Amino acid sequence: MTQKITLDDLSQRLGLSKFSVSRALSGKPGVSEKTRDTVMQLARELGYNHTGVQPLVTGEKIVHLIIPQADAISSSFWIEVIEGAEIEARALGYRLVIDVLSADRGTDVVQDNVHGLLLAGRRSRGIIEPFMQLDIPKVLIGHPRPMELIDSVQAANFDGGYCAGDVLGKAGHRCIAFFTDAPEDEGRNLRQAGLVEAMRVHGGVALPAVRFDASVDAKSVVLDTLRGPQMPTAFAGATDFVAMTTARGLMELGLKIPQHISVVGSNDSHTASQLGIKLSTVRQPMHEIGAAAMQALRWRLEQAAPNARPRRTLLTPEFVERSTHGPANPTELAVALREIGLGRK
Repeated sequence: MTQKITLDDLSQRLGLSKFSVSRALSGKPGVSEKTRDTVMQLARELGYNHTGVQPLVTGEKIVHLIIPQADAISSSFWIEVIEGAEIEARALGYRLVIDVLSADRGTDVVQDNVHGLLLAGRRSRGIIEPFMQLDIPKVLIGHPRPMELIDSVQAANFDGGYCAGDVLGKAGHRCIAFFTDAPEDEGRNLRQAGLVEAMRVHGGVALPAVRFDASVDAKSVVLDTLRGPQMPTAFAGATDFVAMTTARGLMELGLKIPQHISVVGSNDSHTASQLGIKLSTVRQPMHEIGAAAMQALRWRLEQAAPNARPRRTLLTPEFVERSTHGPANPTELAVALREIGLGRK
């Protein structure tokens, strides 16, 4: 009796995943025409029986969004991005399936009826990297590596940092401290770079980034910065959470915001205006980023020419004026620092 040829046999012989072989045989998108032809040719040669496997027909179109659990449950930024993607998916006739992944789950969560992927969350966590290798149309909501061939949508983080620095520079600030909770994160680093450039334009300086650790008392981190060789008149947080925690540390020291020192955040999260501190911040267009990612994936699935070069979409931010920033006042700040024992000679 002739041995039955299986998907595993085809996968091993071709060096492809069963996922790719299945999509090639079923006529679904996600594999190149060259791969599809190779799979079909070997299937015919080996007598693989794929009777009953139907080509793609009109019907429900499914997009799978993958995001690390740590981002989905701790960041209002990503919550709003996902909401934007969901709304746009419905408008375009797609159903968005969301998978919040812990580190112990992998690409097997992706079913072969999925048309495309949206990959979200911090790449420094590593969870989405295996999905980058799947042979299926995908859009990265975040920062691609240099020359990485993938469509992407992201906030213009350099512009965000510049935006904050420009507002503060025009208000007379010439020394700004930057606090970050994730120095390995591309977006936060670009915000810092934009801040540095704005200060250069205004004839000032942005101090080297200070690592902010939520497990450490914010007041002690602020104290270390104020004791440094240069006195900042403003603090910029890589996120709203970092900025608000920094602001509380400053107030616990007895400093007034913004009379003595200014504080600005980034993202304009829900908490930026709802926890007592009306934080001045840089708003990233979170809903719009999610919607743009879905539009980019629809373009790749329905409109792009074969082998079309990847597109990178940047959405620009805006400064949201609230009550934690104002004109630089180094004289009153120096007096206040002397009163709390941090006077400078």
